[in-house]
Amino acid sequence: MSQPRRTIEHLLQQGTLPFKHANTAASHLEVFPTKRAWLAFFDKALLIIGAIALVLSLVFFIAYNWLNMGKMGKFALVEGALVLTIAFYVSLSFRRKFQLARQLLLLVASIITGSLLALFGQVYQTGADTWQLFFSWALLITPWVLIARFPALWLLWLGLIHACLILYIDVSAFFITDYSYQDISRVAMLTVINFIAFNLWLLFFERKRTFNINASEADTQTKSSLHWSTYVVGLLSTYFITRLAIIYVINDANTATSLIALLVWVGWCGFMVWRFYQRRINLLMLTYLCVSVITVIMFWAGKWLLDDWEAGGFLLLALLLIAMSSAAVVWLRKVARLDHTRTVAHLTIQSGADYE
Repeated sequence: MSQPRRTIEHLLQQGTLPFKHANTAASHLEVFPTKRAWLAFFDKALLIIGAIALVLSLVFFIAYNWLNMGKMGKFALVEGALVLTIAFYVSLSFRRKFQLARQLLLLVASIITGSLLALFGQVYQTGADTWQLFFSWALLITPWVLIARFPALWLLWLGLIHACLILYIDVSAFFITDYSYQDISRVAMLTVINFIAFNLWLLFFERKRTFNINASEADTQTKSSLHWSTYVVGLLSTYFITRLAIIYVINDANTATSLIALLVWVGWCGFMVWRFYQRRINLLMLTYLCVSVITVIMFWAGKWLLDDWEAGGFLLLALLLIAMSSAAVVWLRKVARLDHTRTVAHLTIQSGADYE
């Protein structure tokens, strides 16, 4: 059951919220989506699916007819689609209408740009490294990313940066015989990039609503609503920082490197607790934190307990996993009740102010 629904039921049981105002409270807390919300959702979903399907059909059409099309035909088709896309965007921009359509046009143009670069490299066999393709792609679409301010386009740009860095490290470290050093460099760089991206997402894609918890005091509570893309970037940051913390277990890195990695991971854990527990509660982000903590502890415990692959070590690891999972669930439920209490207090004061 969702948190707003539990809040309304709790207020109804206490008698704080009259039954005739329950539907109003449900609409205020967005418990049930309205018909207008459903229509807006399907309108946006179908528009996004159609735009992506259209641009992918262009790529598949060229790939399917590769042998039957000449160079000029391939370039004319891709470049013509790119010019038409930009022309439609400029036309809608002058009218200052259909913001989502304009953002999708820039997303389509960005994908077509990558297709054009890949087509150029495939036709003329430039011999450039693969990372240069992704770097050029990210560089060329950067102005459109900044103009569109579209989370999906930002995620595409971030994915290109990931691919560029991974491929560049593979090429630059080709003559390095120590594979563990190459892997550590890759994970450390991606950890930094994703942590910076995570903080930028929290800064620019967070919607905040501030309300009073106690009417007699100047105590305020900020309710944050994170965009779906923020959770994706948060998951990426969690994955890479967790992998960095267990790099010693995976690649047998030296002790100094492992200690530094663990200290960085501890700092990240402190940041997550401060940001999503003390400042503003977010259960999904705290779930990411719990999964990271459990994973790191399990890997390091396995490093110490499974040297000889004895059955006792597996038993201890199983008990440790059960204990940590149970503790995480209990703590998350406690955090959910705390958030629920704050929401009830807010709604109680809000309803009292409406009656006055």
